[in-house]
Amino acid sequence: MEKQELKLVKEFERNSRWFHENIDKLREQSLTDNFVAIDNEKPIAFDRKIDKVIQNLEKEGKNPAYTFIEFVYPKGFTLLL
Repeated sequence: MEKQELKLVKEFERNSRWFHENIDKLREQSLTDNFVAIDNEKPIAFDRKIDKVIQNLEKEGKNPAYTFIEFVYPKGFTLLL
């Protein structure tokens, strides 16, 4: 893997870890039931519709393909796959 790709993967993993460690704080900020984009360990865009999040990221010059985006489920919600 090239250095740039490795950097992107590590950044994505760091933002993913931050999201899961801080999901209760995100819920306290009224972000439940929203898609949230995380960059540098902070929320940078959110909306109930993922296409709106993607549009906001693109407006800010961010590539959504390289941005961690996750849905904030209500506390106690269990997703079965």
